[in-house]
Amino acid sequence: MATGGTLARKVIVEKRPKLVLAVACERDLTSGIKDCYPLPVIGILNERPFGPCFNTVVDVSKIDEALGQVLEYENPVVSNN
Repeated sequence: MATGGTLARKVIVEKRPKLVLAVACERDLTSGIKDCYPLPVIGILNERPFGPCFNTVVDVSKIDEALGQVLEYENPVVSNN
């Protein structure tokens, strides 16, 4: 986990993850996704109740849902029928 775009980019270069889950404002999220190429990125927009990128809020259920989809994709449930 990294806070802020600069630190996130540094961590991505150092760790080379298989997938990036990014949470940010529109502009930062867009540039961060482009900078991550060719890594796959799941982007989640944060909420901005106080204006553009100031005291933002993250809907944790969106993160949970995205991670659940990734885990389900990597470990599909196989039916015994």
